[in-house]
Amino acid sequence: MATSKTPTMPSRSTLPVRSGGASRLLRPIIGLLVLLIVAAASVATTWMITTRSQRQQPNAAVQINVGQAQQQPGATPTTFVPPPTTPAAVPAPIFIPIEPFTVTVQSANTERMLHVALTLRVSDEQTRQRIEKYMPEVRSRILLLASSQTPESMQTPQGKTDLANAIIKAVNKPFSPIPDGQYVTDVLFTAFVVQ
Repeated sequence: MATSKTPTMPSRSTLPVRSGGASRLLRPIIGLLVLLIVAAASVATTWMITTRSQRQQPNAAVQINVGQAQQQPGATPTTFVPPPTTPAAVPAPIFIPIEPFTVTVQSANTERMLHVALTLRVSDEQTRQRIEKYMPEVRSRILLLASSQTPESMQTPQGKTDLANAIIKAVNKPFSPIPDGQYVTDVLFTAFVVQ
């Protein structure tokens, strides 16, 4: 009978043992070196890009879209012009108060009263002088217009807006000897009571 021999292996204690201390230190050092190389390459690339763009435009003016730029259509871009230190003067509004008045308005069932006070806003001094000179005619136009309204229509916000627009149209019509009209821009109600 044949006998088989099994190869003999050395025991574990006789095998060479790897020293793990050197490989444990080598891996983080290699990782740190790779990270430093990538960071240095990034910094170098950024520096090259910025210096190349500065060489192409050595004395280019800074363009900012704030303030007032003096530029013609189709012209090359211009430099920034700072806004003025003082704001532009805004003209003061011109108001003409109208004395309050009471007018009878016709309802389907009963007579009702409208008590209204208003102020006209005008565009210029000439309009203010003209309206003050023709105040009786202005009041008459407004009274005739208000008395033709129904109480129900004047009690809604839209009805008040419609009345204000109608007053603007009535007052802007020219007065008798003057060929051109005046320019009332707004009607402001300071009192509005329907009873």
